[in-house]
Amino acid sequence: MRSSPRSILIVNPFGIGDVLFTTPLVRAVRGAFPESRIGYLCNRRTESILRGNPHLNELFVYERDEVVRLWQTSRREWVRLLLQFVRRVRRARFDLVIDLSLGERYTLILMLLGVRRRVGFDYRRRGRFLSEALSIDGYHDIHVVDYYRRLLRFMGIVMDDGALECRVADEDERWVDAWLRERGLDVPAGGGQGQRPLVGLVPAGGVSWGVGAPFRRWSAEGFAAVGDRLAARYGARVLLFGEAADSAVCAAVAKFMTQPAVDVSGQTTLGRFLGLLKRLSLVVCNDGGPLHLAVSQRTKTVSIFGPVDPRVYGPYPPDPGQQQVVLRGEMLCRPCYHVFKLPPCPYERACLTGIEPDEVIRACDALFGNDYADSQSKTVVESRFRRSGDFYG
Repeated sequence: MRSSPRSILIVNPFGIGDVLFTTPLVRAVRGAFPESRIGYLCNRRTESILRGNPHLNELFVYERDEVVRLWQTSRREWVRLLLQFVRRVRRARFDLVIDLSLGERYTLILMLLGVRRRVGFDYRRRGRFLSEALSIDGYHDIHVVDYYRRLLRFMGIVMDDGALECRVADEDERWVDAWLRERGLDVPAGGGQGQRPLVGLVPAGGVSWGVGAPFRRWSAEGFAAVGDRLAARYGARVLLFGEAADSAVCAAVAKFMTQPAVDVSGQTTLGRFLGLLKRLSLVVCNDGGPLHLAVSQRTKTVSIFGPVDPRVYGPYPPDPGQQQVVLRGEMLCRPCYHVFKLPPCPYERACLTGIEPDEVIRACDALFGNDYADSQSKTVVESRFRRSGDFYG
């Protein structure tokens, strides 16, 4: 029988959604090895969402852009940073690494640093430095979390709970309290007649989407129409969220709206954004990191998917119609995002442009309509929802 490792390193250098998908794995590893020290190698962007994870002992931040910038500006500083990182890893004396990077760079370095047990996915023969490899040809048909479940089973570990986990820091909770109170938005979102729900619209996708952003984004006009309808029907207070890079998209949505909205784009840290998501009654968004942050806070979501497969990258655990609704345009060519690549679209994003605001409104009605509508409105909401069942992902 294999002895328990003293020190474990989990490697995932990717974005917010990808890291959130690993949180059930982290929890299961902690359950299997309660006495082990567990570290996590992540990028700078995701550091804040892992900092409060109760199952982790230490974070190792590797930001590729920072390393490249140092190489270009100061070779001496680059060497100093590299040696500092190597010393930290050596001091941790890892005897097990779970590499979720789908590459070979990290495993090679950790092998050279003396980590004997190296477990991960062998994708496109990039697992040659793993000591134990589970072969895959990408993520298809089932959710990424379930791929991680398979990897843990390969290691002899059971993942019982697949819920995403991300805790809001106390200081961020206090900031959110003050921010909402200053704007008169601090009414609890518990539902009930007379309450005005807080609704978040996230119309862009952040810098992590890169050049493919327009092909994954529903229209600003659509988001504006949904915001207006929710404000008129339920008295919803609408907040527009995004990174600084998304400010132009959020400004466009605000311009198209006839009802007032609070544009918060570029004005919060990731931790404060998470704290605000926790207070919302509903989030309407594209696929991506903000969706999964909202799901981690058990906030209701309506998400709009274009080229990406929600079976693989959608809300997890799957919960159609209870807390999360996924809308997607049904076309024979979708999902076209495959093996981590987004091909050119010859149909002018028809899988997204074909989704009408009325469909999104019906999904919103179904999720929280009965919490805020009067008895006459409830009948309308329920009948509309029954006709929209085919919009579920």
